[in-house]
Amino acid sequence: MKKIIFTAMAILPLWGCVNDDTNNDFAILNDAVISGIDDEYNDVFVDEKFVIKPTIQTTLNNDSEFYYFWISYNKNTYYTADTLSREKDLDITVRLTPGEHTMKFKAVNSTTGIFYEKEFTVNVVNEYTTGLLILSDNEGNAVLNFYIPGKDKVATDLYSKFNDDGPIGKNPKRVYFNKYTNENACEVLVMCQDGSGGRILNSITMQKEREYKDFFIGTAPEVIPQAYYKNYMREYLIDNGLCYDRAVNSFTPSPTVKPNMSVVGKTYSIADNADFGDDENVPDRTVLYDNENQRFYVIYSITTAFLTTVKNTAGFSYIDGGYFDPDNVGMTCLYANISARSETGAREYMGIFETASGERHLLKMGIGFYVEDADPGNYFKDMGNDVLACEGINDATTFACSARLSGYMFYAVGSSVYVYNAPDKTGKKIYDFGSGITIDHIEMERAGNRLWVAFQDNAAETMKGGFAGLAIGTDGGLHLEESVRHDHIAGRIVDFESKY
Repeated sequence: MKKIIFTAMAILPLWGCVNDDTNNDFAILNDAVISGIDDEYNDVFVDEKFVIKPTIQTTLNNDSEFYYFWISYNKNTYYTADTLSREKDLDITVRLTPGEHTMKFKAVNSTTGIFYEKEFTVNVVNEYTTGLLILSDNEGNAVLNFYIPGKDKVATDLYSKFNDDGPIGKNPKRVYFNKYTNENACEVLVMCQDGSGGRILNSITMQKEREYKDFFIGTAPEVIPQAYYKNYMREYLIDNGLCYDRAVNSFTPSPTVKPNMSVVGKTYSIADNADFGDDENVPDRTVLYDNENQRFYVIYSITTAFLTTVKNTAGFSYIDGGYFDPDNVGMTCLYANISARSETGAREYMGIFETASGERHLLKMGIGFYVEDADPGNYFKDMGNDVLACEGINDATTFACSARLSGYMFYAVGSSVYVYNAPDKTGKKIYDFGSGITIDHIEMERAGNRLWVAFQDNAAETMKGGFAGLAIGTDGGLHLEESVRHDHIAGRIVDFESKY
């Protein structure tokens, strides 16, 4: 203890000899505050001017010692950012790829090396980023057109603009936009019934990535592509009536499909116009309709290789409403789609079905997978079966319904669009394009209240095909009003698909 005290006392005189050389003459830093840059810029078009003029406010009101630069990067270029400009004001022609980009503006003090920055988001688009894909048949050749909403114009023959291997295919059937988390994996799928099946395109560049027949491992079957149905972890390709499973639960979806699924002891043929999915919020599992055996199937497990009927699917419940038997409907499905959705995960669907004698029915069904606060949480319920006797229904070949307009089924005959009110069980003509026009196809707009209508002008000698967007209004009763129209852009339009 004495030794410790002695050491401490020895140090005290030394402590008192330290000089205080503190410099009280502080230099004021020339700090900077950046303003005039938004947090996000949307619809920044490729090949168009992009100008930002920031304001730099400095502590000493002197920005002469600063230099500036602008950089950009996305998920794929995080470590190799592009320098866009070294000027204070950004004034460039956009050369970035379509998609979301992070940008930074940096003001660097050349004297101190201290920098100040503003980070923001820029959503770059080209003319084909968002809009309406329009698949057409021009004298047997598939042609892909594109409607650009912001400019109200149609870009024709999109495939030929970016590819030099001739038409997409012949005898076009459908076009799909498959959107995934990895935007570079997003694809445009064009189906053609020509032996090769069509093409799969990069959704950003619209360049061909592979053939449709490349979906199949080994020797492709007889290629007759018909439909593509989607759910959360799997997507199902319908080809020649058979169902093929494609995994999409990875960052980059599988480029191939598994061998076709089976029905024990039977052949089958899936209805190619009966979509029991949801275009805005895909369900967890898939339901299909078999036109050969006239019954519903449930794909409850993503690991299964078999299609099982509603009453014979383990873990799935049938709620008998008394309107029809889902395992033995006894009718062919001409069309089906979503007609209502719930936040809990429950969905309702309507479909046009036809008996062997030609009598048409509107069937209604409720389908739920993993539904919150519901018992059972996974179910199929038959909810309605109306015999249809409304005007024009027996001659209709194209139909449309939507969860955004619950309870209504649209159909078209000749030059007219009709609507069936399911709760009231009444139908009527709601819009007429006039003499000389024949409607080929109708489809509800994704996430919107518009009916897309493809028609032909019978008086034209060539390029008879055109389309219109009919806005759906409910003020004073349901009505349609033409908001978009483009005539003579194709031979015949066969399908629409929203690109978003």
